[in-house]
Order: sequence, then structure tokens, then C-alpha cells
Amino acid sequence: MNSCTGFRLLLCLVLGLLPRLGVAQRGESLDFIEGRYFEVVGTDNRSVSFVNTLGEYVVELCASYLQVGSHEFPQRIFVALRPEEHVEFDGAYQINTGARGQVSLNFRWQAALDLETVCRALTEAYIVRYANFNYGPGASERIRYWAMSALSSQSYLSLRPAQQSPYIQQARQAGLLKVSSLLPLEWGIGREGELSPRQGYWVLYALRQGGLLRYDMGVLLDRAVAGHDVSVALKEAIQPTEADQQTSTLDICWQRQMAEYLSQDTEHYESLDASRVWIAELANFDIHRASGGELQNLMGLWTQRDHQALRAILTARCEIIALRLERVNPAYFNSAQSLGALYETALNSNRRFEFIHAFAAYLSDWENTKRLHDMTDELLDAAVGD
Repeated sequence: MNSCTGFRLLLCLVLGLLPRLGVAQRGESLDFIEGRYFEVVGTDNRSVSFVNTLGEYVVELCASYLQVGSHEFPQRIFVALRPEEHVEFDGAYQINTGARGQVSLNFRWQAALDLETVCRALTEAYIVRYANFNYGPGASERIRYWAMSALSSQSYLSLRPAQQSPYIQQARQAGLLKVSSLLPLEWGIGREGELSPRQGYWVLYALRQGGLLRYDMGVLLDRAVAGHDVSVALKEAIQPTEADQQTSTLDICWQRQMAEYLSQDTEHYESLDASRVWIAELANFDIHRASGGELQNLMGLWTQRDHQALRAILTARCEIIALRLERVNPAYFNSAQSLGALYETALNSNRRFEFIHAFAAYLSDWENTKRLHDMTDELLDAAVGD
């Protein structure tokens, strides 16, 4: 069966199920988009298109962290944008799973629905599919709450980085759950309680501020999505690095670090464009080549690493990155960090495989973030209000 025939059959199936789905009223036209990851149906073409585009963005972000399992699912996730009069569930959205792993997401589609909630719903639906596909039927019931919360919050904040300020204000006022209680909590139990859906974001934030690269953070997230408690690994990741500081329990270490993070002013983040230009300039060696340097590209840093002029440039750029890292846009944090790690490896390592690993990490972070940045611009150009 070719793809065109398959699409027509699927559309006929959706139209045939329309009375049961309750997406459209008699006389209303039905809009449908079959995207890469989602099949979206609704009564408003602009809304259907926006949700499909936003869904692709969310998936790309999740996939940039979750690199252990496969994202090649046999079925797309079905998303229905239901008018209020055709909603038969409580809340803004509902996620259902089928016997063969299918996942459907139903929205109570109305003007009051905000962008953060839509990001959260799309993330949750996708992670449910990812967990069941990679870790077996029913695996979604064991997903740890913090991982689902972290990825959904990161999806939203990567589009609205200035909204991290309300996150901080909420955490200051309401406090954060003890991390020893948060990490083992399963997603199903957490969402049934009154726990803030933003709680898990701070675990990801602490890992990022602690210096972990995106891949390493992704490994912990993937383990949590698979239903594992990552308390031991997290404790090791956020322990103080200074030799004169003693190690402490996970909760004490967490409380100390979060008190520091939540006391910081985050209003000074750069724009996405400013951070992108800055990192691109730091990775550019045109001036060095113009002055007689032989460096052709970043891979050439390894063979040229003993040249004193180049070493001076790399040392200076490492210092610049360290000074400005707090102000870089959160979306580009990993790219800046991994570029600094690449330069430090070129300066200090004698093992080529370490340099290649650092180079690959930077290139992956840089390309992933640029792609997400471009998708962000497309979504913001859609001018859909929050």
C-alpha cells in the first residue's frame, strides 16, 4: 500500500469515527494533518497546523535528551482538538493508550488553553508512547514524575525563557518537595495529587548547572522514563566539586544548591539570537587564520594544540565562556558549555579520543539547539497567544 492510499484510508477512518470522536458539529468542516509524529484533527485549520508544528518541536527537544531508546514508532499519536460541547473528561486534556501501544491525546480546545499546558500535554503523550515502545507495554505507568515534569517544562521554557522568573517565584513561595521524595514518585501518582507540574524542572536545572552535558542528563532522564530511581546517580552529579567541601546527603545537598539557584536574578538572560551569534563568534577562527594561523576548522584544534598563539586564544575563550555562561540563553547553555569543554580538552588532554568525544558533544549540542531555535522562530511567527 502506498503512502497516498494509506493516507486516504486513514482520513476515511477518521471521518467515519467522527460521531464518536465528537470533534465537529454538523455543518462544521474538519481539518486534519498527518505530520511526522502526530495526526491532528480539529475544526480550525490554524489550530490544527499550530499543534502539529508545536508537537514536532516538542518531539525534537525530547529526542535531543532521550538518545538511549528508539523514536521510530509504528504509529503516530492521534490528537483531537475538541470543542467544549464535545468534551467528556475533566481537565484541559486526556491521554489514552490502546492495546497495541497506540496513544491518543484529547484537548478541551478553547481560548483559555495556555501554551504551557499544550506543551505539557504533547510532551506527556509522546513520552508515554516512547516508554511503552522502548520498555514494554505498561511501562508508562512506571515513568518517574520528575522526568515527565522536567521535559514538559523544558519544552515550554525553551519557547518562553523569560517565564523562568514565574517558575522561580512559585518555587520561592510554595517551596520544593524533598528530592528524596520526588525522585521515586511515579507519574500517575504525582499527577493525581496536588504536586506542581513544574517540580521536576528543578532537577534538570540542577544537573545543567552542575556541569552535566545534554547526553549525560539524557541518560538519567531515560532511566527515569524507564521507571528507575536515579537518586544515587543524582547525588553523585550534584555533589560539590571543591576538594575542601565534604559530601552530604542528597536532601542536604539539594537544599543547599536550590537555595543558591533560587536566590539568583534571572532577568538578565540573553535573547536566543544574541546567544547564537556569541557562540558562533567564539567558534570562529578567521582572525587567527588571517594572522598566519593554519587552523582550518575545529577538528584541527587537535593537531594545532601545541601552538602557543592558538593556546592563548583558547585559554582566553574558556575564560570568556565561564564569565558569560550565567547570562547565555538557557536554550544555548549546553552549546556554550560543550564548546568550553572542547577548548579545555584541546588545551589539557593528551588523548585524542577524549578530544573527539568533546568535539562530537559540542557539534551535537550546537546543531540540536540551532534546529530548535529555528523551530522556535517559526512557532513565534505563528503569533498564537500564550
